[in-house]
Formats: sequence, structure tokens, C-alpha cells
Amino acid sequence: MSHTSRKQRLYEALNSEIYKYPEKLADFLAEVLDCPITIEDANHHLISYSKHNENIDEARLSTIIQRKVPNKVIDGLWKKGIMKKLLESDKPVIIPAIPSVGLGNRVTVSIRENDEILGFIWAHIEEKTIRNDDLELFIEASKFAKKYFLYVRNKTGKSKKQYRDFFWQLLLGDFKEENKIHELAKQFDMNLSGKLSIVIIDFEKVESVTDLVKKHAFYLVETLSKVNIVGRFFDQHQLILLVQLKKENDTKSAIHEYIQTFIDRLCNRLQIDHVIGSSGLIYDTPSSLHYSYKQANKVLELKRKFPNELENVYLYQDLGIYQFLDDLYRIRMKENYRNEVIEKLKEYDEENNTDLLNSLRVYLKNDSNINLAAKKIHVHSNTMNYRLKRIAEICEIDLNDSSLKTNLYLDLLIHKVYH
Repeated sequence: MSHTSRKQRLYEALNSEIYKYPEKLADFLAEVLDCPITIEDANHHLISYSKHNENIDEARLSTIIQRKVPNKVIDGLWKKGIMKKLLESDKPVIIPAIPSVGLGNRVTVSIRENDEILGFIWAHIEEKTIRNDDLELFIEASKFAKKYFLYVRNKTGKSKKQYRDFFWQLLLGDFKEENKIHELAKQFDMNLSGKLSIVIIDFEKVESVTDLVKKHAFYLVETLSKVNIVGRFFDQHQLILLVQLKKENDTKSAIHEYIQTFIDRLCNRLQIDHVIGSSGLIYDTPSSLHYSYKQANKVLELKRKFPNELENVYLYQDLGIYQFLDDLYRIRMKENYRNEVIEKLKEYDEENNTDLLNSLRVYLKNDSNINLAAKKIHVHSNTMNYRLKRIAEICEIDLNDSSLKTNLYLDLLIHKVYH
């Protein structure tokens, strides 16, 4: 079959309804491209595969048997830089064999809708020579396969705007009746049963949220499997996710691990910094998700104010006393409250060129552990002991009083942020 006639067949297929039938997709493309074809979704689950001869590699056989590409193959593709190319380019990629993961020679192309990866077409080319006009056909084939993914997504007849509007209504608490929420969710193929939470991945400090960042982020949403992603969309510099715990006995640690893994992989692959993540509380009812959304944003706000202290905190329930600081600050302001200990130590440090206020802050932050606090500020424990005695004398306080120390620590945190 000539290049022109093969291209014509793809054009004709775009106007037919063959794309609606996954069992026919791969066989049709295999006939046009003249090699065995596998079509996967963005999560590397098998959608369709064509007939093949006996001379086929281990990776293809394992994918067909497991209905998913083996992890060792995906890892091997990442190590070779191939997955990065596929996410960042619309063009086909020629892949030499990788014997260590059982992969023979391939040509592959991503199937995408704007910034989002919908899936991949993989061609097992064996020793076949691939010309430029063959690569052109792969681009046309990806447009054809895209119709299938969009057809499946749009079966409900609901537009992206309607989906986004429904998501925002959940986040803002516009719905009060659980039955109505579940009824609307079904129209968007969203399962809102079980334990739910809102996760936010924030790119505010990243130089710009480029198409490249979005492509990698959407890919990770599809491929990380620690939690179920029920819904997601980008809002300016934030990726907002509605997550569902996979099992009844799963805990908040699954969400913590998901966020940490997501950020680590994204930053490593794109060589970027300053991506932060957060999650609100876990709820059993979707009508409570607006609380989770507010809490997730609260975590982000506090992580910006306390980047070092909260560096490894992602969940609202792990904020500890930090979640009360804003409320306490407002109370303090209303009462025109001033902490005499802080004022006295500031004045003493300025007059005597000492560092007592910071020593007290480090001591309280490290749970009144003198040895640990001394190490943090690089002094001997005897020096730290001496400083604490001077603080007690100057301020006339008892540093063995736990309630007084708690109050002092809170005021020191407020002082750090608001003064």
C-alpha cells in the first residue's frame, strides 16, 4: 500500500465510526502502518492490540497478558529519557531495543488533547526501516486514536465547562443534598462514595506554569496509583485534585505519600523547585468537600509563611498549633496584647549584643531539649544552660512551667510572621 493510499485510509477513518470500537482500533492501524500495534491509555493500561506473528518481544506479550505495561518497562523508558520525549512532543519517537526490559524496536507517539496525555500508540517494528513518510502516518494515526478517547470521555454528553462548574460547586459548598450531588456526579462518571479529600499542588513560586509542566502533571495524575483521582483540573497556578482512598482501611498516610511522590517526581523530571502540596481533612460525604478545600488552601498559606518548619507537612491535620496562629493573632490584635518576655529579650539583645531571644525560640521549638537546641545553634550545652538561666532572671519566668512555655512559643511564632 502506498504512502498516499495509507494516508487516505486514515482520513476516511476519521469520518467513519470505526474509532468507537476499541477491538477494531489496533487492527485497523496495524493494517495501515504495516506493523503490530498496541494502544494504551495515559496510565499504560491496554486499550487495544492487533494481531502479531510469532516473532514478538516479551514486553508486548506481558502487556497483553497483564492488560497493562509492566512497571519495569515503564521505568526503563524513563531512564532512557523516552517517556520525557513522549510527554513533551507531539512527534513520533523511534526507540531502539532495550533488551534489559524485554523491549524490541519500537516507534511510539503520544495521543493528546491540548496539554493532556490521553494515551499512546506503540508499533513493534522489528527490523523494519522507518522513513519520514512513515512517521507522518503516525501523527495522523494519533489524531484518529484521539477520537476514541474523546468519544469515551464525552459519552455522557457533558462538556468540560459543565464538569468544571460542577467541580467548583463542590469546592465552594453550593450543594447541600447528598443525593443530588451523587446524581450529578454520575453524569460525569465520578464516584463520590468512600473517603474523600481535596489535594492541591501549587506552582505559585515556579517561574511559569508552562504547557510542559501541565503535561507532566497530568501524566502523573494518571500514573500514580496510591489513591484514586476522582476529579482534577488546573486553576491558574494550582492543580486541584479530588482524591479517594482506595481501601476502607487506608489512612491519611496514603495521601501524604501521594503528594510527596508527586512533587518529587515532577521536580526531578523537570528540574524545577518550589512546588508545594497540601490536603484538607478526609470526609465520608461529598457535601463536606468545601471544608477540605478551605483547609488545603490554609495549609498552603502556612507553608508559605513557615517554609522550613512546615517543609514536610502536607495535611491539615498535621499542622499542629500552626493551624491556630491566624485566629490567635486576631485575638491578640483585638486585645492590643504584648508579650513582655519577647519585648524584654529584644531590648536586652540589642543593648548587649546577645542572642537570647533566638536561643529561647530554638529551645522551645526543640521541645525544651537543651542538648538538641545547643546543637542547632552551634553552642555547648553548658552555654545553652547559662542562656536559659539568664532568660529566666531577666524576664522573671519559670521555664519549667509547660503552659507558660506553650504560650511563649505561640507568641514567638506570631512574632516571626506578623512583625
